[in-house]
Amino acid sequence: MARKPGSVHPGNYLLPNLLTTFNLACGILAILLTLENSTAKALGGQNYAISAWLILAAVIFDFLDGKVARWTHAVSEFGVKIDSLADFISFGIAPVVITYFALLQNVPLLIRGLSGGLFLFGGAWRLARFNCEVQTQDNHTYFKGLPIPAAAAFVCTIVLVNSGPGNAGVEFLSRSFLSLPQNVAGSLSALVLVMLAGLMISRIHFPAFKKVNRRNLILLGGVAMFFGVLLLVIPPENIVFLIMLLYLIIGLFRNFSVRVLRLQHKKIHKNDFTGE
Repeated sequence: MARKPGSVHPGNYLLPNLLTTFNLACGILAILLTLENSTAKALGGQNYAISAWLILAAVIFDFLDGKVARWTHAVSEFGVKIDSLADFISFGIAPVVITYFALLQNVPLLIRGLSGGLFLFGGAWRLARFNCEVQTQDNHTYFKGLPIPAAAAFVCTIVLVNSGPGNAGVEFLSRSFLSLPQNVAGSLSALVLVMLAGLMISRIHFPAFKKVNRRNLILLGGVAMFFGVLLLVIPPENIVFLIMLLYLIIGLFRNFSVRVLRLQHKKIHKNDFTGE
């Protein structure tokens, strides 16, 4: 986002700030529902799934508020700050609270605290770095480091495939995860939190999808149609899990490919210099 608002009508700021408010409301409600379920156990774990879906809804609101602000030229310093605060609550604190109660109850307290703390640290670092760095045209094609909404969405999809209400799932997702001993599944979940924290702090480039052109629209339309067909045979929580997993793989594979090409380029130049 730009750091200085343009000369626009004050009413233009209403919609993007309202979307940010919806983002924040989803995060707060997700936390409250999780805490309620952890004490009452009234819904047999269903509140964890509801909380996870609320975070995914917050991701959509977060995506829209930036788009709307740019389309209406209503980007402001206030909008940037409140958006970061809302993101830290909805995509930092809320996913950690959900994961803590839904997946990490059977692991030692030290592991729970360390993994959750590292995820929060990584998210805060990622948001602070994004706000401090100058946003150039190149940044429209990628994010530097895993965005905190993507990290939160991935965590919530794990909660969904593990504790969704009546989740039959598919063999390689829900059933395989549920078949693991609870302490093993909890340890894997803690490891995922730590890995996501590292990806948020990293300089790995992940797709931003900020440029709207015919090529991107065709690509996204094709992907949407593919996953829309999968919805006919696979539960939605598993579809979301596959989408987030694919997003992570794309970023990591691109980073690996770029590093390999750079090494090959350096090797060619070195051979040219030495005459080999």
